[in-house]
Amino acid sequence: MIEVFKSEYLWLRERITKLSIELREGIIKRFTEAGGSLRVRSALNPALWMCAIVSCPSLIVWSCLNQPPLWLDWMVTAPVILACFGYLFLLFFDRDKLQSEEFQIRKKTLELIEQKGMSGPMTVAAIEAMVTPAEALTLPHKAVEGKQ
Repeated sequence: MIEVFKSEYLWLRERITKLSIELREGIIKRFTEAGGSLRVRSALNPALWMCAIVSCPSLIVWSCLNQPPLWLDWMVTAPVILACFGYLFLLFFDRDKLQSEEFQIRKKTLELIEQKGMSGPMTVAAIEAMVTPAEALTLPHKAVEGKQ
């Protein structure tokens, strides 16, 4: 009877170990994929990633300890405070930085067109360049109607 429980215990222990390894590898793979496909879209994204990379694991370690050290408290709270401060700073002093990179490029393009005093209709190529700025940066410059 004891040997049956022992064999069941060993099987269960082996299965849990195997599942935890698979889970850990899956989480690492997802983090790697997410980090590899990330394109910075606003000025706040690096601070938010710092919160995810530093604060979340620190919080997990902090919750596992009976009496966490003071430096670990700072590791949990400092990135979050920094991100909040950065958000408030950008909110009051430079709101455009909170917008996406695509929005900023479109806005600057429209400001330049307005500044140059372009009159008349715009070409399809110019409109497409504003809609898809990332592709427009890699394409050779096309002549804008009236400016050849």
